[in-house]
Amino acid sequence: MGSYLVRLKVLPTGPEVPSQQLIESVKGRLEKDMVFKNSKEDPIAFGLYSLTIDIVVPEVEGMIDKVEVAVASAPLVAQSELMGASRLSSQLKNL
Repeated sequence: MGSYLVRLKVLPTGPEVPSQQLIESVKGRLEKDMVFKNSKEDPIAFGLYSLTIDIVVPEVEGMIDKVEVAVASAPLVAQSELMGASRLSSQLKNL
């Protein structure tokens, strides 16, 4: 069975929320088969930022929707948007 890499853009509830705290909030909502891979902070304006996060999930029907719901329901997330999903090869190696 393969895996998907799901990429989402996440906005915090306000500029006063530290990015690490937002990441921990998202991680706390992920199910055991959803693996947080990495994140990137992108400044917007006036101290507000967005996070682009990558989550790896098994290739199971409906899993991408479950990730979207889990991330959107995190306490410090004001808004989230699916940016894309791609299939990972089982033979992909880390560099």
